[in-house]
Amino acid sequence: MPDRLFLDTEWNNDVARELVSLALIHEDGVRCFYAERSPRPEGPSSFVRTVVYPLLEGPALSDQEFGARLRAFIVSFDRPRVHFDGAIDKGQLTRALASFGGWSGDPPEWEPVLVTNLDVLEAQERYFAARPEAAARRHHAMVDAEALRASHVWTGSPHFEP
Repeated sequence: MPDRLFLDTEWNNDVARELVSLALIHEDGVRCFYAERSPRPEGPSSFVRTVVYPLLEGPALSDQEFGARLRAFIVSFDRPRVHFDGAIDKGQLTRALASFGGWSGDPPEWEPVLVTNLDVLEAQERYFAARPEAAARRHHAMVDAEALRASHVWTGSPHFEP
């Protein structure tokens, strides 16, 4: 059975959509990847500047190091299924795997799974409502990835087989 990973990303603005941070958490809730880009992309929206940037805590990595660590994390699983709740997350992961750090080889294989199950999406809101400390850090990629993972576990989503 393939490993399941849960993804969230943050980006600088809705026009440029340059990656700021990326989080992946394994279904076990233990194995995870989190990194921020250094330097940060220019031209953040006011939302990103006032909400996302204050949450950033590192590690802040060059694109070369970011890409190398991300590829190493993905290849530690056998073609994982990566769950995400927004199509832009898939695009951010695809781009980082394929091109960060001047990568010229084939990116690691993974299977994208767009979460559209309303029970899971509603469970995310319940997750934040029940956890004020997480709600205060919403829009930190790792916090949001963990909320998505927990929501799958809670709902017994058909895309999540324990």
